[in-house]
Amino acid sequence: MDATEWTRLTRAAGNLAGQLAQVQAELVALTAEILETHGWAGDGVRSPEHWLQVYTGLSLTQARELVRVAERGEGLAPVTEMMAEGRLTLDQAALVAAHVPDNSVAEVAKLAEAVTVTQLRRVTSRYPFDREQPPHEEPRRKPEQVEATLTMGVRNGRFELRFSADPLQGALVEQAFREAKDALFTAGHAAATLADGFIEVASRSLAAVVSTSRRDQYRVQLHLSTDGSGWLGGGGHVPPVLMDRFVCDGAVRPVWLTEGVPVAVGRSQRIVPDRTRRLVEDRDQGCRFPGCAATGFLENHHIIPWSQGGPTDPQNLVSLCPHHHRVHHLGDFAISGDPSTPDGLEFTDRGGWVLGRVFEPPDPPIRPLPLRQVELGHRLDMGSVWFASAEPQHVMAGQYG
Repeated sequence: MDATEWTRLTRAAGNLAGQLAQVQAELVALTAEILETHGWAGDGVRSPEHWLQVYTGLSLTQARELVRVAERGEGLAPVTEMMAEGRLTLDQAALVAAHVPDNSVAEVAKLAEAVTVTQLRRVTSRYPFDREQPPHEEPRRKPEQVEATLTMGVRNGRFELRFSADPLQGALVEQAFREAKDALFTAGHAAATLADGFIEVASRSLAAVVSTSRRDQYRVQLHLSTDGSGWLGGGGHVPPVLMDRFVCDGAVRPVWLTEGVPVAVGRSQRIVPDRTRRLVEDRDQGCRFPGCAATGFLENHHIIPWSQGGPTDPQNLVSLCPHHHRVHHLGDFAISGDPSTPDGLEFTDRGGWVLGRVFEPPDPPIRPLPLRQVELGHRLDMGSVWFASAEPQHVMAGQYG
């Protein structure tokens, strides 16, 4: 390669990198806007990162970098200004956002422009920056040792639990929740929280009961009135959206009542048979909500509700993670279509808008690629010939010139 060609390629690379940095700066501004307005929330979207995955097609890693930069706001202004000028890329900006305090951003931004991402990572992760410390606060005195306490109950339609214990007991409980949360994450529930871990610990405890009589004693009973209302045994009223979810998928023990008088106690049963469940989960390979990475602890959902006559067969069932199953029944989004094909389902938000990336052509439009030139005196390469018409074309190959 001669010097002229090398210069052309390196300048082209720098020009494209600058354009990419400018587009990334616009994405940072957009991300800052959805963070400020909370515009990412709802419709089954769990986080700003998830919103970016759904509506831009970016990977989770890039979405996290956008959020990390946008969250720093004015403190990272020197970096975002350089991005807008095409001088710093998102990768460089994210490293500065992750490691550099506000009082050193301007200095490091100048360095970032002159080094590679690898070199910048080495500097930002190890350099002892003079970080601004919050005002010193005197530590609170430790309370006297008291026995652990736990209170729980339903308040304003929500189950509330309060637990107080000494630090050692608290650490034991915390680690149990964290282990269960990590198990859910390993199984594919990427957005699992400590609350999910807490529920998993409770589920494990009940599942470990061997005695049939003891298991029945602690089974949750759902009371269903023949007029359509329902409530939990020992608890309060169950809204219709939650009743739909309970009977959609899961082990339930219904107690049927008429005018408050029990008329029948159904046996514990799973609405979706195990064989059908395995077929649906094998077909879906995870939660079908756009951008959701959960592959374990899935629940089967009836697209046409079971209570409205929807059949319990694979053509009417779709796999959802517990979170998206719950918020769907709360009305955050709707599902329609045929689940038997990868692109057969349509998810729409409360306003009827389709959830997912909508392709928009770049502005200005991308220049068309130049056609390959066929020099005179050489055999025609049929792989370079493109026809605008779908009708069969007859071309005589031969020597030209």
